[in-house]
Amino acid sequence: MKAEIVATGTELLLGETLNTSAHYLTGKMSSLGIEVDYHTTVGDNPERLEQVLRQGIGRSDLLITTGGLGPTADDLTKELVAKVLNLKMELDTSSLDQIKQFFGRRKAPMPLSNEKQAYFPKGSKILPNPIGTAPGAIIETMGKTVIILPGPPFEMRPMFDNFAWPELQRILGPQSERMNERVLKVFGMGESAIEEVLGELMSLPNLTMALLAKRAEMHIRLVARSTETKSGEAKEALKRAEEEIRRRLGDKVFGCDQETMIGIVGQTLINKHLTIATAESCTGGLLGAALTQEPGSSDFYLGGVVSYSNSLKKGILGVREETLNTFGAVSEEVAIEMAEGIRSKTGSDLAISTTGIAGPGGGSDKKPVGLVFVGFATPEGVHAEKFQFYGERESVRQLTVQAALNGVRQHILSSERRQQSGDG
Repeated sequence: MKAEIVATGTELLLGETLNTSAHYLTGKMSSLGIEVDYHTTVGDNPERLEQVLRQGIGRSDLLITTGGLGPTADDLTKELVAKVLNLKMELDTSSLDQIKQFFGRRKAPMPLSNEKQAYFPKGSKILPNPIGTAPGAIIETMGKTVIILPGPPFEMRPMFDNFAWPELQRILGPQSERMNERVLKVFGMGESAIEEVLGELMSLPNLTMALLAKRAEMHIRLVARSTETKSGEAKEALKRAEEEIRRRLGDKVFGCDQETMIGIVGQTLINKHLTIATAESCTGGLLGAALTQEPGSSDFYLGGVVSYSNSLKKGILGVREETLNTFGAVSEEVAIEMAEGIRSKTGSDLAISTTGIAGPGGGSDKKPVGLVFVGFATPEGVHAEKFQFYGERESVRQLTVQAALNGVRQHILSSERRQQSGDG
């Protein structure tokens, strides 16, 4: 099945709103084995929208639209889809009742213009919208399928997941080809290094493997296609490939699919009943922000200090002036004293510090832009790791955060191995 996604809204063309819906829907289509050949964005202009709809319906089996379902005069997606498909618009009384109830719950009068949202092309299967006032629809006619969805992502996504997705599965049937996918996440190795280690795995039969470079990590995307009835074989192929990749890359692989570095580190700290504190310079609070974005972070994160200036490094963290004068703020020695200082102040089990040159200025031949030291203070001792990152300022800062979190992960893994070795 060939698909096209049409996003309507002048705000998208002006750059005022990012079209995240196309990205989301394309991923969903791919998992069903549906190839999305085109993304089209069109403004709130009826002539151009009609032209785009005619073109999309003409060249694709499946057309998905987002936006243009509101009550105003320029919301014309349903009307123009009906025109292109030569269908009449009909009132859906159930949708009208739901829209009225929506305003009733808010104790607000319903403007008459909202009745427009209850009209659909004849033969439509209505997709409810529990969050807003604009229902969607699925139309199957002349061998084509058109799915009409609202524009706001917080309305579009649940409508698609809860109502459109099951319909697409029904339309495709159990014998259609699906895409079984797994994503392994790697930190500390570049694309070429991963490719060299994986070697012949990159060209396994019946399995496609792609390396995707993200800002602070690498993703290995594994895909095995199969019919729904043979999905077990595809999943087994993915499992074997994952096991071999993990064997070759070891602890460089930190997660899979929806797992994140901070999610894994946070849950591990909770499971191990460990607390952590932070002392930041070049990351300016990003590390603390990352640790607190996870639910339950109060169970493990005690707090932190953003010691951007040398005076705060000395006054709050206890970094010695002699250390700063001899080695400079960006140094292994200062990173160590920062980590020791925050652990002593907070009484945490673990502590992390960051100091570096994020750029774009401030570098030198001896200490270039991207040079970073991350300090780790633990019950076993204190040490610092040196990194040389590349890229613009935000990339250096994000990479530093990821390196710090990965250091915590590696420390806990090493502690577990020592304990297991001692038990043995």
